[in-house]
Amino acid sequence: MKKFILLTLAAFFGLIANAQVNETEITPRIKEVTVYTSSAEIAYEQEVNLKAGKNMVVFTGLSTFIEYNTINVSVDKQDINIITVTDRINFLKENSIDSKNITNLEDSIERLKKEKLLIGCRTDALASEKNVLSKNEFIGGKDNEVNTTEIEKASQFFGRRYYEINKELFVLNEKENDIAYRIKKFESQISQLSVRKTSNVSEIIIVLNSKTAQKAKFNFKYLTSKGGWAPVYDLKYYGPDRPLEFVFRANVFNACGIPWDEVSIKLSTADPISGFNAPTLNGNNEQTKIPENVTYEGKQVTFRQIEVPDVIAEYKIEHQYSVPSDAKPYLVDVSSFEVQSSFKYLLIPKVDPFGFLMADIPDWNRHNLIPGTTNVYNMGTYMGKTFLNTYAPNDTLSVYLGKDSKVQAMRKETIDNKNRNIIGNFEIEESAINIVVKNAYSGALQVELLDQVPYVDEEDKIKLQLFNIEGAEYVKADGELRWNFKLESKETKEISFKYTLKTPKDLWESNRYAKKRFRTISCPAF
Repeated sequence: MKKFILLTLAAFFGLIANAQVNETEITPRIKEVTVYTSSAEIAYEQEVNLKAGKNMVVFTGLSTFIEYNTINVSVDKQDINIITVTDRINFLKENSIDSKNITNLEDSIERLKKEKLLIGCRTDALASEKNVLSKNEFIGGKDNEVNTTEIEKASQFFGRRYYEINKELFVLNEKENDIAYRIKKFESQISQLSVRKTSNVSEIIIVLNSKTAQKAKFNFKYLTSKGGWAPVYDLKYYGPDRPLEFVFRANVFNACGIPWDEVSIKLSTADPISGFNAPTLNGNNEQTKIPENVTYEGKQVTFRQIEVPDVIAEYKIEHQYSVPSDAKPYLVDVSSFEVQSSFKYLLIPKVDPFGFLMADIPDWNRHNLIPGTTNVYNMGTYMGKTFLNTYAPNDTLSVYLGKDSKVQAMRKETIDNKNRNIIGNFEIEESAINIVVKNAYSGALQVELLDQVPYVDEEDKIKLQLFNIEGAEYVKADGELRWNFKLESKETKEISFKYTLKTPKDLWESNRYAKKRFRTISCPAF
């Protein structure tokens, strides 16, 4: 009977032991962040010591902005069976990094307060000495006569000592004000960190069975909408005989509540699909949406729509970066490369006398870049900022590189109006245009010159006749004239042409075909 009871108790305690769950809590380190244009996938890798039997592994210190159904967990051992994966928000967890920072700031404040007390002690001592010196009776006393020499020596001593005391009091006052200012700054910083110190954190709870006590490596990741990136390009021109230099950077922001400290970053143009919803061929998905302009901790992040190629591109960042969770943009170097290009100067003297340097970049679409803000540099000079549409329909991208005053075209138009009746009663207008193109560079360059004559509708009775437009491409639909030619070093080229416009007099007088001979500019209003 006694033996039976012992066996029963042993079996009972054995069942209890098997039912116990070994709990392990770990704050994992971020391994890699894949940043999409309006979201981010945060990946972790962490080794965990497991005991034989049932284990509960709690990964804490995670972002509270985990998108639903995006948690993915794997383990490197086949004899480990994952039972459940859940997530929760811990409302009482402290941010260990902020706690450490608060402690350091509090220590600094204590040191400054002690320094301030010492300054106060020295100030009191100097004030007491100054008070003693101000009492004349201490110069020999009231009843003792003091000769002139002693009075003179005493006066010099008092004056010198007064100056030294006042000077030292001034310096001490400056130090005390500086200490008070620093203490106030540290206290303000502590107030900000104290809010974040007790901020919520997410936790992922993994319940599993392990056949043996062993060390296992866990990989898990999740998607958050509190991150993103936008491209920033630098386009550098060094002359017509050298390729363009293209520098690709990205502004990355993080607002997920967890800092990305010295992590590997990968940029992607993909639009990740949340959970298990399958995409369709046209890319539509119920959970895919355009993010609105949102504010994170007082910092607004503005989103805009851009068109990108159907091919998804990924960019692996060579170096590790740190991106704090403050919704501010942080610049990340992506890549740089050179592109062979052809260059020309676009001249439209009817609008502007100066040349516009243009670059045509062939085989462009192979770079798979998305539109973005571009800084343009011409021979080391910053020309300005533009928005570069990186998609080239014919695979050749045309890029504007800035205005150049060394390439000019001056246009002069002479108009001659004559009133004459020609059978159908036409109003005759004759115009002569003279364009002088100058190249101030010591090297040859390619020029594209644009001008325009009045547009003529075939259905109307207006008549247009052109003279001396040899070498020009004439587009009748909009009256455009286009010349392409080469200008040698320091060369000046002159182009002249004429046209006559015959307009029915009744239409002319109704101002239907009256031409506007002026343009608008801005000038100061004094």
